[in-house]
Amino acid sequence: MKLYGNRHHACRINEYQWRRHSLLVMENELVRVTVLASKGADILEFRHKPSDTDVLWHAPQPVLPPTFVPTKARPGGAFLDYYPGGWQEIFPSAGHSVNISGAELGQHGEVSLQPWDVRVIEDKAERVTVEFSVETIRTPFRLVRAMTLQTGDSTLFLKETATNLGAEKLPYAWGHHPVFGAPFLEAGCEIDFPASDTGPAHTQSVPSIDARSERVICLENVQEGRFRLGNRRLGLAAEMRWDKAIMPYLWSWQVYGGSWHYPYFGRAYCLGIEPFSCPVQPFEDTIAQGRAPQLDANGERALQAEMRLIKL
Repeated sequence: MKLYGNRHHACRINEYQWRRHSLLVMENELVRVTVLASKGADILEFRHKPSDTDVLWHAPQPVLPPTFVPTKARPGGAFLDYYPGGWQEIFPSAGHSVNISGAELGQHGEVSLQPWDVRVIEDKAERVTVEFSVETIRTPFRLVRAMTLQTGDSTLFLKETATNLGAEKLPYAWGHHPVFGAPFLEAGCEIDFPASDTGPAHTQSVPSIDARSERVICLENVQEGRFRLGNRRLGLAAEMRWDKAIMPYLWSWQVYGGSWHYPYFGRAYCLGIEPFSCPVQPFEDTIAQGRAPQLDANGERALQAEMRLIKL
């Protein structure tokens, strides 16, 4: 990690130590993006600076220090114990715990619980790029994510590469897990979903927490890799675009006050809209059905994606 300069305008990068974690903050005139490098390279904040609105959800349980030890190991894995909300990268499995070629993986795979390495690629007033990278422990994968901001632009650009470092072909699941919350998320927000094999393009209205509902939907083979979530009262929308050839499925985790018992006990009001490489079902079933993508020995797969905040 380098020592940063004292630029306080345009694009800039700053590093902080917080709750024994390493945070990296990228920002420009319009947005601020905070990344938890020491745990999953989670994006904890995506803030629209003119309106001081962080569009991401903050779960009731906070970011826990690395020294935290759960009272008992969960059979399904530790993801939910350490999940603070925000935006995670999910790899090399998704959903419930799974066995991949003898490797036992907990919920949502490995990389969201691991510390990632950080390398500054570009640090200029007009453009900053930071590379985050990680190698999995129980499986032989490497994942690299370059994140870029440009001056005067509210778009966060992602350029990524997944590599199989092993000598055998392996299946994988890969996804992005952005979850939106209050004050950006509120009753009346509108979700614009793309057309897919599941149905035509449509707009869905978000209910209030009084709905006390929870459900997960999945759009299969989306015709466009994009969605938009808009709040007309605030005049602000979040729009994501990605390569649908790599992630042809779009999951949506919709929790409007209805997630009871562990871990939320009725306290969650949030909306996940999540591009994935696989459908919502046990990943072992996806593999058995031949629906899981695979990486050859030493093979690579690249993804480009972006999230931007738009004034309505």
